[in-house]
Amino acid sequence: MDHHIETFISQLYRSTSDIELGHFRQWALEGLRNQIAFDAAIWSSGHLSTRRFHIHTIIGLPSDYPERLLQALPINPISKVLFAHPEQPVDMADVVDDAAFYQSEIYQELFGPLGIERILSSIHIENRSGLFTLLTLYRSDRNARFTADEKARHQRLLFHLLQAASHARLNNLKQINYSNQTTLSYAAICDQHGIYHEVESGFLDLIEECFPQAKQQALPFDIPEEGSKQLLNGVCIQSERLGDLWRIGIRPAQAVDQLTDRELEVVHAVTQGLSFKQAAKEMNLSPSTVSNHLYRVYQKLGINNRSELADLLR
Repeated sequence: MDHHIETFISQLYRSTSDIELGHFRQWALEGLRNQIAFDAAIWSSGHLSTRRFHIHTIIGLPSDYPERLLQALPINPISKVLFAHPEQPVDMADVVDDAAFYQSEIYQELFGPLGIERILSSIHIENRSGLFTLLTLYRSDRNARFTADEKARHQRLLFHLLQAASHARLNNLKQINYSNQTTLSYAAICDQHGIYHEVESGFLDLIEECFPQAKQQALPFDIPEEGSKQLLNGVCIQSERLGDLWRIGIRPAQAVDQLTDRELEVVHAVTQGLSFKQAAKEMNLSPSTVSNHLYRVYQKLGINNRSELADLLR
């Protein structure tokens, strides 16, 4: 069985660029079925600041199930145990004995009508970002209790499922081209309040290094205007709107980040070997304007000639 698990984990990571992003989590859950048998499942991601989910993937459940599950949170005995013991698989049968569970309000109102008889759940919490991921598997056969081996597999695979899904999403978004020359090094997806929905560890490392007094689990700066470039505390920040969310890219700031878009156009032209006259014609400017822009570039970068400029851009 260990070999099968290792093969599945390998497939998860190898497939991040092959499976369409919108279907990746569904595909991964179907693959999980070959490791742990279940009849229905929910894979949800949320944030500690709200204790609510913002992404759901479900199998064998009605589309409104995530909201019904959230509404039943106050009467769900497994929820407090999950947050008290992150990373540990929790079996409902270990929280409440069967006799009490099958007579409980949550069974009568939620699980029973959906044919849910056995429940195994675990939660992963990333304290730096505030992100948490819940994976719950359901069985409809009351006699099919989850075994100790299945609980161990559940615990091991949750980490790899969420890491692969996060990599797939961020890798897909890194293919976006920003204006001019820059592809940013680290990415995060957040809402308008700066609450993370996905985030790379390198993004958090850079935030902690450059904003040491900032609180964790949210952006320590306002989201810059889409398409603009913001320099702050030694990092270069850009953003792109994704519906109700934002993609935030950051990297260590470089000297050329001080330049305006027009100055960058001039730099690109002259480093390609164009004369002032040729560059001016290409940009529909006068040669003197190109010369003035280049003079300001030299001042900002503390250099004196094209050779130094070319060296700086290498």
